[in-house]
Amino acid sequence: MTQKWTITVTTELGETFTGAMTRQQPELVNGFVAVATEEGEWIFLKPDTVTKMHFTPVAEEAAEETEKE
Repeated sequence: MTQKWTITVTTELGETFTGAMTRQQPELVNGFVAVATEEGEWIFLKPDTVTKMHFTPVAEEAAEETEKE
């Protein structure tokens, strides 16, 4: 089963944030939706502003290649 996911979150203002997560990370952190960006930054969104969350599994082979780089 996939352990890494790409997450896309859309807010009620139409802003879209894309990041990464693993199954070990909770969807809510201290009451906020947490999104880790590819640059290593974290974005925390209030759940009542989120209108859509989309999770896409990352293929295991692609995940391993990314970790090696």
